[in-house]
Amino acid sequence: MGTAPQCIITDQCRSMYRAIKNTLPDTRHRWCIWHIMNKLPSKLGGYRQYGALYADLNDIVWNSRTEESFEDNWADFIDEYNLHNNTWLSDLYDDRRMWIPIYFKGEFWAAMRNTQRSESMHAFYGGYLHSKTSLVQFVHEYDNVLGFKEQRELEDDAADSRGVIPCATTSPMEKQFQQEYTTSIFRDVQIEFVKKANCSI
Repeated sequence: MGTAPQCIITDQCRSMYRAIKNTLPDTRHRWCIWHIMNKLPSKLGGYRQYGALYADLNDIVWNSRTEESFEDNWADFIDEYNLHNNTWLSDLYDDRRMWIPIYFKGEFWAAMRNTQRSESMHAFYGGYLHSKTSLVQFVHEYDNVLGFKEQRELEDDAADSRGVIPCATTSPMEKQFQQEYTTSIFRDVQIEFVKKANCSI
């Protein structure tokens, strides 16, 4: 209590940016890169060379080894695709220290660079709680949710100790998922894979 966080990740909300800057001046604030990259189709999808543009931008964002190389590559990218008048990209470049991974090199972020973990928790609790939930219902449902999560974790631990969750199909692709993913991730992937396998074309 009373200690400011060392770092925080949010979306690009300007009000939140100002509030964090004013109230937590020593906290390192960055923007969720997932939110930004997810906007590429809507912001740049109208360009004729969108496929190549998207691939090049992804490469520059994720694979720049130094701040200088990022800035040089970005300038070349803007020139190559004639994007000088794209204000969205100009604003992103001005705010590059808020979201480009190379500017966070050497800082500890516990492998986090987006808000998906908290959003997945929102989605999880959203299945049980809603805006009209009373305080008594909230406490009851929250307890149920924690119990459900604990049960799932115990099941995952048991599955890990036995080996792996069995495959639901005979597909070699699912077998590969089973070998590569952790139990909890494989369970989620398996649900989607089975849905896909059951699609009739």
